[in-house]
Amino acid sequence: MKPTEPRPKGKTTSASPRKEAERAALRRLLNAWLRETGISDPRMSPGDSSIRDLPEMVWSQVRVQGEPIRIDLPKTGKALLGGVTWLSPFGHHDFGDGWWVAPVPGAALQETGSYRETARLIMEELAAGEGESEAARARMEQLLDQVENSVGKTARYLFHRAQASVDPLGDADPIDRVRAAEQSLFFGHPFHPTPKSSEGFSEEDLERFAPELGAAFPLRWFAIHPDWVEEAGTSSVPTEVDREAMRNLPEGKHDYRLIPVHPWQAEYLFSKESIQRLIGDGVLVDLGEVGKPVYPTSSVRTAWGPGHAAAYKMPLHVRITNFIRNNPPEHLRRSLDASRFVASKRKGWDYPGFEVLTETGYRSFHPTDGEGDLAADLNVLFREHPFSDSKEAPLVVASLLEEPVEGESPLLLRAVKQAGGETGETISAALAETWLRRYLEISMVPLLRVFADDGVSLEAHVQNSMLHLEEGWPVRFYVRDMEGVSLSRERLSVSGESILPADSPVLYPDGEAWMRLQYYFFTNHLGHLIHILARYGNRDEGELWDVVRVILEELRDQEGNRYAADLAASSNLPAKANLVSRFRERGEHPDYVAIPNPMREVSR
Repeated sequence: MKPTEPRPKGKTTSASPRKEAERAALRRLLNAWLRETGISDPRMSPGDSSIRDLPEMVWSQVRVQGEPIRIDLPKTGKALLGGVTWLSPFGHHDFGDGWWVAPVPGAALQETGSYRETARLIMEELAAGEGESEAARARMEQLLDQVENSVGKTARYLFHRAQASVDPLGDADPIDRVRAAEQSLFFGHPFHPTPKSSEGFSEEDLERFAPELGAAFPLRWFAIHPDWVEEAGTSSVPTEVDREAMRNLPEGKHDYRLIPVHPWQAEYLFSKESIQRLIGDGVLVDLGEVGKPVYPTSSVRTAWGPGHAAAYKMPLHVRITNFIRNNPPEHLRRSLDASRFVASKRKGWDYPGFEVLTETGYRSFHPTDGEGDLAADLNVLFREHPFSDSKEAPLVVASLLEEPVEGESPLLLRAVKQAGGETGETISAALAETWLRRYLEISMVPLLRVFADDGVSLEAHVQNSMLHLEEGWPVRFYVRDMEGVSLSRERLSVSGESILPADSPVLYPDGEAWMRLQYYFFTNHLGHLIHILARYGNRDEGELWDVVRVILEELRDQEGNRYAADLAASSNLPAKANLVSRFRERGEHPDYVAIPNPMREVSR
């Protein structure tokens, strides 16, 4: 659905990285606001008196930018006026660069001078909705600062992007291509107000540890007295690290357990008196940086590298997007419970091209003397990452959807064109639909079957999903990160499953587990992928959603999959209200809103 011709297939402008970052931030704020206030189409109708009343100078500038839109801010009595260049039925709109504001009804329009001024108008509306209390104003200023933090980081990453040398779709070593994809998320979540914020990292820290800047580093390793360690499953320690530990540990401490620590986190821990006390008492030994380098993946705190049998999900006391990324004991238990259940079930799965990467185990600091506050800052999860000796190069799906540099196409469009042998500016409808159907057959179809048959709701958003391509075609789909899995308590109870205790944090009511699957895969994942495929391939988003609907109807009619039937018939889908939740400091427990379901047959 495109009311005007889309912008060029590369960068939206030839602006500097800073201007590009500001524009991307404002687009995310506006789209989040529109989605969370239930406005799916902000265009002004041709007969709207507001258009006739516009000064000719403003009207001419708006028309250059696209179809005119007005975003009302009723709590503050203001309105934003601009142009939309791509209207998305799922809310992934794009806008012109100029914005005007009517300070009060009937007042003359004034052009906003900066992205921050426009962002402030939205934040003021949020604060007004909270009664403009002192606390609400303070949260407004804090969130504006966090938006600026995200913009500044994005600008820095975009400057670095021009220096990237490895093409994830090129002929480089598979490991290098996997890494290049993981480290190429420069803009982040399309409906989040602070997608690239990282409060706690200094400028020097970014150079050393930001995946977007191509970071790689050896891990710090601690050895901890076995009485202070709790572990479950399999914890993979590289042989060279184990040998180094045996050489450096004092006599009588060779039974100490080894825990990998992010180098930044190690310095943070050393500032704590409790850590210094544990070192002084001989409970904890700092082995320094040991082993081959690892690289941080798209989540920043999970790292992997050649020579390491597992990926490490480590705590990092940095506020990334919403909250500080540590590993509370409940998260460990949740991840391992989900991993144990999935591992027991996947042996019987017959879904060609579909894989789940589980956590193999955890190693946890288990305090015996009142040091409980340290546990979340030392606990580590070990995750399957079987690609060291593989010719496969599974790319994190989020990297395929990143907005491109000037004159290029997103990785997704390049892959699709490679698959179909097409070289034009657009892609044919037949190719777009065929590629999407193959993708859905190895992603959506197994995800729905796994939930219908086994009650497993996987958190398959675009950063938790990886895709292996062969000659551009989707061949193998991976889902990772078991912390976000939810299992249907009702279905497991009916089936008599006893592998998990009744109080496991991974067990959810069936309706909530189903809601989570709908949001993470359909709203977050498919909504983004279909938008990029349509916009940059010059296709219609609604036509691509029809492909999804047809497959859902096949699952409904041929297999009796009631969840496919639900998706084909429901009026709405759930979406996280990231902007409002972030403003209310509910990032860890966000609110949800209902948005129109583009797969519903009657919507055609």
